[in-house]
Amino acid sequence: MVKPTRPHRPGIVAAFAALGALTLAGCAAGGPGDTNAGSSPAASAAAGQCGSVPQVGAVDPDGLLASFSPDVQAAYNGYPYKLQESAWADWKSEKTEGYTAAIVGTSPAAPFIATYQDTLATALEEAGVDIVLNVAPNDPSDVPGQLQQFSQAISLKPDIIFFNPVAPEPALDLVEEAHAAGIPVVSVVVPIDSPYAISATYNGVLQSMATASGVFGAIGGSGDVLEVSGVPGIPNQLFWDAGRDQALELCPDINVVGTVQGLFQPPLAQQAVVQYLATNPAGVDAVIQAGTMGWAIRDAFIQSGQPVPPIQDVGGSQGMAAYALENPDYAYFGTATPAVDMAKAAAQIGLKVLAGAGIKLNAVVNAPFIVDESNLADVVDPSWKIDDGTDLAPEGAYFTDEQIAEFFTNPELGPQSAK
Repeated sequence: MVKPTRPHRPGIVAAFAALGALTLAGCAAGGPGDTNAGSSPAASAAAGQCGSVPQVGAVDPDGLLASFSPDVQAAYNGYPYKLQESAWADWKSEKTEGYTAAIVGTSPAAPFIATYQDTLATALEEAGVDIVLNVAPNDPSDVPGQLQQFSQAISLKPDIIFFNPVAPEPALDLVEEAHAAGIPVVSVVVPIDSPYAISATYNGVLQSMATASGVFGAIGGSGDVLEVSGVPGIPNQLFWDAGRDQALELCPDINVVGTVQGLFQPPLAQQAVVQYLATNPAGVDAVIQAGTMGWAIRDAFIQSGQPVPPIQDVGGSQGMAAYALENPDYAYFGTATPAVDMAKAAAQIGLKVLAGAGIKLNAVVNAPFIVDESNLADVVDPSWKIDDGTDLAPEGAYFTDEQIAEFFTNPELGPQSAK
């Protein structure tokens, strides 16, 4: 196969383009072994070499991370937004009980989102919070519709709003409006670049670059790679793009020879990869993908009668992890997305803010939980089937209670655990 030169990839958004320069102004870069991302075989490559996890650091010119533990600091490696002191750092609700909340979600078409939003509502209700509004647009791209729902939430004057933004930037004015009305906004899944929002998210950029680096290292830092993208322009895709670009910068001998669109939908991804392989029978050395489509991409290679190459399993599935365990020579790099634990933690964070615990930062960011040969046997349940697309969500894949406490000036206030 003729290997075309890897094209130059321009900066995706201004925040990503400025990341390196701002990092030099002040950052807390994650060191080897500080996060789950550091436990993969990719971390065994020499720093700065193909296969190692890029150390981009955090955009932290004011040194806000300095007081945090190394594990928490390392989770911000590659986080695209400047860290800011939270506008809610010295605030507490006038109430001590009888809280109300509004949830403005996004379309629950993806199982992860459906599970997350359902769990969030349940966790709040179990904590005695009255949910006065729980809405989401039907179309996952309906930004105007979601903003209208956000305005409705503000008009109801709840004590707190939980918001899963379709697009963060158009919501900035409404987040500031909510602050002016004394209503904290907890942004879930997707972060918002504002001191007025409290973003409780995972680091999508680090997730992407850590697993892509692992895949590139597994094929010796050289080869032809197929890319399976998600939905163009949405935040999760942009974060994945940024992490991919960082990993590729260290790997000049990796050639992205094709891109197909899977839209984060496994059936579409499988069909697209089958079509690609039909016209490219020589195959590829590896596949990188934007999330949740790993097992379907694997099945596309099997359907096409080709060996399954290493596949970046972002938003990994039980079936793909089980397949890797059944095939000990298979190079596996996946991430866990524990929707239930993430949603419960978001509820805990919101309740602590209401109790006056004093949130320090505008972004509570969790490191990705990497699953690879070092922990695969511990993660996989022997009963799992290789065709099971259930999200990979092992115990301990999200924050500990002690880590959550680090984000608050008065951590003794509010719930002490998300469990």
